[in-house]
Amino acid sequence: PRPPPQHLPPQVKKKSIKLTGCAEFVDFLPVETPPRREEWESPMERKARRHREKLEKHKDELKAIAADYDPHKDPNAVGDPFKTLFVARISYDTTEKKLKREFEVFGSIKRVRMVYDQKGKPRGYAFIEYEHERDLKNAYKQGDGKKIDGRRVMVDVERGRTVEGWMPRRLGGGRGPGRQGKPSKKKAKRLAAEALEKKEKEKDPEKDRDREKEKARDRDRDRDRDRDADRDGDRERKRDVEKDRDHEKVKTKEKEKDKERDKEEKKEKAKEKEKDKEKDDEKKKDKEKDKEKDKEKVKEKDRDRKRPRERSRSRDKAKKARD
Repeated sequence: PRPPPQHLPPQVKKKSIKLTGCAEFVDFLPVETPPRREEWESPMERKARRHREKLEKHKDELKAIAADYDPHKDPNAVGDPFKTLFVARISYDTTEKKLKREFEVFGSIKRVRMVYDQKGKPRGYAFIEYEHERDLKNAYKQGDGKKIDGRRVMVDVERGRTVEGWMPRRLGGGRGPGRQGKPSKKKAKRLAAEALEKKEKEKDPEKDRDREKEKARDRDRDRDRDRDADRDGDRERKRDVEKDRDHEKVKTKEKEKDKERDKEEKKEKAKEKEKDKEKDDEKKKDKEKDKEKDKEKVKEKDRDRKRPRERSRSRDKAKKARD
């Protein structure tokens, strides 16, 4: 058993301190203005401030670079800008030969220039100069979304030297997500239906209210139907359960009857076995009796055999005496 709990002395109730208001001590408070509170910066605020400063510094640097940006003075920008195609989102494993092979389908190519960074790694975009302007148009129309080395490329014309005031993406410009393809038939139908609904809502707000009321009524009806269906389902389940119970009862009764039949059959078999044993015992007794009878017959025969011999011997002796 566990040791008894430690006995502790009863707690003595301490005298409660009477609390009063502070109005009596207002006269003792200083009237002078308090000193200025020292500003304290939390680690999260410091992190946010540093990030904000870094962004502002980067924006200022971009403004300075954008002010000096002039694509016409770029020594790497060579060739006719109206025959040059811009290809972006290229896989880093794609080479200039592979790119030329893929875009030679649209026409003869004069020059392919992949853009690399200072470490010699590809930046993921290139410029392709065609010999004819019609080939450029074909490539612009059909080459967008082409799959090269597992990536779908984006195709556009060169805008740096053809569009005034255009800025590249690294300086805050660019063209955004690229060309948006035509929506599918299902999507177009859905968009048209949504537009019609918006127009109807703007025209007839009262009709919308009536429709909402009708929808609410339909919802209530659906709920009532669901409740009725649930009730019917519960009733059917109860009936099924009762049927199962009755079926189980019938099964148990049949099993009990089968058990009683088996018991009776076993009893009959046991009785038959006992009768067979009794018959066997009677047969054995009869056999023993027959054996005893046979033995007695054999003994009688032996006796009968011995008697004539003695008589013949006595006759022989009598004959000899006579002689």
